Amino acid sequence: MASWKSLEKIQFYDLEIDPLLHSNYVWVSLLVLAVLSIPLFQPKTSNESIDVPIVGPERSWIARWRNSLFKLSGNDMVILPTKFVDELRNVPEDELSSIIANTDNFQGVYSATTILTESNLHSRVLRTKLTPKLGPLIPIIRDELGYAMTQEMPDIGGEWQGVDAFNLIIRLVSRVSSRLFVGEDLCRSMTWLSASRGYTENAFKSIILLRIFPQWMRWYVAEFVPYVWLIRWHLYQAQRALKPLIATRREEHAAGTFVRDEKFENLLQLMDDEATGNDARPDKLAGRTLVLTLASSHTTSMAACQALFQLCEHPEYILELREEVRNVVEEDKGWRKTTLTKLRKLDSFIKESQRVHPPSLLGFKRAFLKQRTLSDGTFIPQGAHTLMAIQPHQQRDPSIPDPEVFDGLRYYRMRQQEGHGNKHQFATTDPYTLHFGHGKYACPGRFLASNVIKLLLGQLLLDFDMRFPPSQGRPENIRVHEYNFPNPHGKVELRLREGAHHSDS
Repeated sequence: MASWKSLEKIQFYDLEIDPLLHSNYVWVSLLVLAVLSIPLFQPKTSNESIDVPIVGPERSWIARWRNSLFKLSGNDMVILPTKFVDELRNVPEDELSSIIANTDNFQGVYSATTILTESNLHSRVLRTKLTPKLGPLIPIIRDELGYAMTQEMPDIGGEWQGVDAFNLIIRLVSRVSSRLFVGEDLCRSMTWLSASRGYTENAFKSIILLRIFPQWMRWYVAEFVPYVWLIRWHLYQAQRALKPLIATRREEHAAGTFVRDEKFENLLQLMDDEATGNDARPDKLAGRTLVLTLASSHTTSMAACQALFQLCEHPEYILELREEVRNVVEEDKGWRKTTLTKLRKLDSFIKESQRVHPPSLLGFKRAFLKQRTLSDGTFIPQGAHTLMAIQPHQQRDPSIPDPEVFDGLRYYRMRQQEGHGNKHQFATTDPYTLHFGHGKYACPGRFLASNVIKLLLGQLLLDFDMRFPPSQGRPENIRVHEYNFPNPHGKVELRLREGAHHSDS
């Protein structure tokens, strides 16, 4: 849990927590509500009934207790040892749920993410409909990325020009995600872009802020948090944008005039085809589509920004990676289905960047829907929510002899070993690499995220030289709770390379 002192200093997405913390109106109101609610205290939660030590939030404590069951700062987080990964990774969702645990961690009631727990529609479509079509998606992603760069990037010429790296990347990624999620008809609509960007921004603000309060206080606090109000507004905006589109497509289906895109049907259309019952309600489809932008746009942008910062911190890799991208694109005569799979050095660099600068210290979240006794006799009651300390665990991977050293081609060399050609990729998981989960319920969108990141970084390498401003080193990450965000105010400088244009190749 973040400290009060650190939370006062947070400037994430221009998040200004300080005025909220020091507003007399807010605190007097919360005190009154807290006093009135004392008789309503609920009995112990399942996490509270687990009698294990509570340790501090610092990374050193997480590493020190990695082989034991413990609680982090309070009862919200019960940390399981990573030795249970293989034991739990394929347990059925009706016994052990990753989606319920993740939405609870994301303050689902207040961030609107609880819609993802109503069914597995989105994960089923991503896994069975979208991922198998990733090949035809490459030209579509490349086309939208080229357009996004003309809209979002400043007019960069032959002189060095500074840009806010994370802000630029998240705007580029949000446009690409919109093309894949809602299709060409709507992806460039400012109504939709405003809703999706605003939702992502305010959802993270709400998550960060609400988690500093005890569980029983959050319902009261949320009523005074403007970021929660804005989530509801952006949800309304998304429904206003998507519901007419859904209605039009359904009318065309009924009339037999709907024309399908033979190359790719966007996620909204694919979910509409699969949805039944409550899932098929237009407001539900719109809400689910909006909520998915939280995972797709933001986590993809975080990984891409960290890799860009690593390129500027380790410029010795730039020429080698640029040469790989140029050779592969020339060989394939453009960005094709096979192009991204050939970018083994770039894939290694992105994976190593994530290892050194992970999005979270914790992961492998699970909600126990049934009580369970683990292999060592540990009893976990029904209703408990658990996590694992995945970042310290990855640093103990025996295949990484020098984990404290950044080696951008580490995984490239590992894949050259016999029998390892398809292992050690950014999008693959294993018992030591758990950022996307592991097993049957690993993140279904990780392959798409990998493609978007490689396309984005590959195009930046082809078009621009890059560096940190002369007076600036690598921007310090922003650490809040277990999250590890790239600094949103960190700048990089770009310079257009001779003969390059933003939307070429």
